[in-house]
Amino acid sequence: MMNGNNIEEVWTAENNGVLENKLEDENDLSCSGTLSSSSSLINVTEEKLLESTNNGTTNGEGNSISRGNKRRRESAEVAMRKIRKDLQPNAVEEENSQGHSNSSETSENKESSCEQSECGPEKSCCLELSIRCIDKEKTIGKQNYFHLSKGEHVCQVCFDEICRIGRPYYDRYIVWKNQWINESRCKPNVRLFIQDQLLPFWIDCKKCGKFRKVLLEKAIPASEMAQFECSQVLDEKEVEPCEVLEDECVQLSREKSWIQTVSAPPLLHNSPALHYLRLEYYYDEVGMSTINDDFQLEQACETREYMCPFNIPTEQSMAFCLRPDVMEYDEVQAFPEYTGEPVLYLAMRNLVVALWNLNPKEYLTYEKCLLYLVCRGLARVWYAHELHRVVDYLTIKGVINYGILPLPAKQILSSKPSLGVVIVGGGISGIAAARQLRNFGAKVTILEAKAKIGGRLQDDWSLGVAVGCGAQLVTGIVNNPIVLMCEQSGTPYRPLSDACPLIDGITGRIATPLADKLVDEHFNCILDGIGEWKSKTKSIDISLLDQMMHLHEKFITALDFRWANEFERLLQWQIGNVEFSCGALLSDVSARHWDQNEAVPQFAGKHALLSDGSSELIRGLSESLDIRCNHQVEQLDYTHRKIQIHCSNGKKFTADKVLLCLPLAVYQKENITFLPELPSEKQIALKNLGAGLIEKVAVKFPRCFWTSLLREDGTIDYFGNVPKSEKERGLFNMFYDFSNRSPSNPKNQHFVLMSYVCGDSVNLVNEKSDVEVVAEFIDALQELFPDENIPNPIGYVVTHWGKDPNIGMSYSYVKVGGCGEHYDMLANSIQDKIYFGGECTNRFFPQTMTGAYISGLREAGKIAESWLTTNSTSDINFS
Repeated sequence: MMNGNNIEEVWTAENNGVLENKLEDENDLSCSGTLSSSSSLINVTEEKLLESTNNGTTNGEGNSISRGNKRRRESAEVAMRKIRKDLQPNAVEEENSQGHSNSSETSENKESSCEQSECGPEKSCCLELSIRCIDKEKTIGKQNYFHLSKGEHVCQVCFDEICRIGRPYYDRYIVWKNQWINESRCKPNVRLFIQDQLLPFWIDCKKCGKFRKVLLEKAIPASEMAQFECSQVLDEKEVEPCEVLEDECVQLSREKSWIQTVSAPPLLHNSPALHYLRLEYYYDEVGMSTINDDFQLEQACETREYMCPFNIPTEQSMAFCLRPDVMEYDEVQAFPEYTGEPVLYLAMRNLVVALWNLNPKEYLTYEKCLLYLVCRGLARVWYAHELHRVVDYLTIKGVINYGILPLPAKQILSSKPSLGVVIVGGGISGIAAARQLRNFGAKVTILEAKAKIGGRLQDDWSLGVAVGCGAQLVTGIVNNPIVLMCEQSGTPYRPLSDACPLIDGITGRIATPLADKLVDEHFNCILDGIGEWKSKTKSIDISLLDQMMHLHEKFITALDFRWANEFERLLQWQIGNVEFSCGALLSDVSARHWDQNEAVPQFAGKHALLSDGSSELIRGLSESLDIRCNHQVEQLDYTHRKIQIHCSNGKKFTADKVLLCLPLAVYQKENITFLPELPSEKQIALKNLGAGLIEKVAVKFPRCFWTSLLREDGTIDYFGNVPKSEKERGLFNMFYDFSNRSPSNPKNQHFVLMSYVCGDSVNLVNEKSDVEVVAEFIDALQELFPDENIPNPIGYVVTHWGKDPNIGMSYSYVKVGGCGEHYDMLANSIQDKIYFGGECTNRFFPQTMTGAYISGLREAGKIAESWLTTNSTSDINFS
């Protein structure tokens, strides 16, 4: 990374002697009249900066430039320029040579006279800085104007007020220029100074929406902008101010192509994105002014603990983080016109995303975003039009405006014809999609086979606390939409500690710390070995268990000490944990693709437990939706334009689109007949993904007998049960403390432990009665606490997901021979009519309620995109 001295030397050498004569701004005058041309000068400067870094440090973590703790990073564009320079070393020299040739021209009239064909012969000065301004003096004859944009020009006289020594604005320009050099990656020039510091603001009236020119030294805050009216700048006695027509230049700047006429990038002032990006990025590479960076929150940001919208180079990568300096793949597809110069799109996107993350408890509207979108000149009028597209796009993609929010006043699908959608399955993915589509403006009906919605998110309160019969654990708090919905609805969740005492099932004592650490490192070596095997070999897939055991045997033969029985049992506990994660015997799981989702960043932060269950989330999401319970779908006929849905109770429905949000096991049982039958890729996917199964057991006791494990605050989250043998590794592997202690009300205390069975032990709940299962649960605890007389239980819950014909599973996994692509194949829509959601369609976040919810957002967006593409005049490219 470039250090401060290198930067200073480059600019000092380039501008040596320039301040003493006006040749400095002969270079400024050489700027071409369009933004795309001005970027070439920016790139030349970047090449010089890159050349300077060759003499300094380029490790990406170097010294700061002007602020002691500011971290800098090369943008993607600069990296591409560097590659180009390496491939074509003469190109930069030719470019620089051409630049010097242009700057050496002595015909100032030729350079300063705007000859842009779109500007026309009639021009006026938009600054009027000098008392001798051409517009004020009404000078007759051909005059010289500097081009800023179509509709914005500066006369020669006012231009001289800025760039000539001794003139009123010269000192201010030099101060600004020095600041810009220290904080930016692009070359400062007079046009950029005018754009950033001198042009008037254009503000829209809250009553009529017309844009009016406002002369201000500094931008007004959003709160004042929201109150702006035409009467504040127009003093019309004969007509109402709002009836006065807008300036002609305003209409010009509404044209989509107007931005191609600007000569300096219109960077945003005081963007809310500063809250997240301050000291992390060059502001101009993310669309923000490097000088106008005054954005402060009135109070501490409450969302920082669980929301992190932008990737920070020095921090861990995590799910749902955007790179503020690069367009995502989907963004490039939707907004291809920004591919060459993405800064202006990034400015809008980053602003919108920042506003949403600062307050995700309210629906973020276009109008609110516009209040915070501030820049000088007519560019704000152009931004205002483009901002509509950006807000709609981010909403459809589920980047903003998701969760438990009220119905918005304006809907994206408000135009005719109306969209009718039937969603089959009332789990969290189906409800999430239904709520999104309803908010978009679609007519949605949910058909649920069971008498109750929620799918695998069901709570049992019979023990006095919420026992999640299905999902209750949140894997990673930061950016997790489940946590966001908890915050939106006031649903409590409890972050979990990393501390997990392991108790030996044979000795009844906590496992030896040395043995625990040794086996943990040994197991990590096995996982690393599997990773290396995957990357270096292309052999056929084998089971995860076989590969683990192969590496285990290989490693222990190289040990210079005996592999003790305690070590082996601790290893079986680790393997049991993986079986729980997959919901299956590891002999059935793919060694090559079992963890394929970790190819992308996952949710960060601590795991959390929904201490009051998920019922409140389901209730909030399903509020005001059209839900038909006891409607089991038997047949889907999509041979006609309208899809026909037949239910077992005789009811029939028709829809434009159908979204299936069913468990993988239901598809595999072929409970629904498809006309025509499912494509071959779907059938292949169904064969290569497995329906994993775990069952839960929760028991309530009259007292807490595990007090020896409690922390100083009197709580514990969980403790492990090291199995006595390999055969028992799936039997109550972990115990979670669900107890609800109330010191102020001793009568309201509930002592509950929950565990699960998986792997070889999962059929225990079907082979034995619930009473017998609970007896084994207590026997396992008695082995862990041999000195305790464990009391008889006073209540219990045992799940039977495997027997449920409408569920039949817990979560999916990749079978031997399968791969992550099979998740994508299952997620693909059929003829833009039939869509698929649920955790089994989410390649990168499977096996979790978070992944199921995200799939609902994804499919709602896909359905809306398809409808807009074929039935709307939307100017967002979703194809």
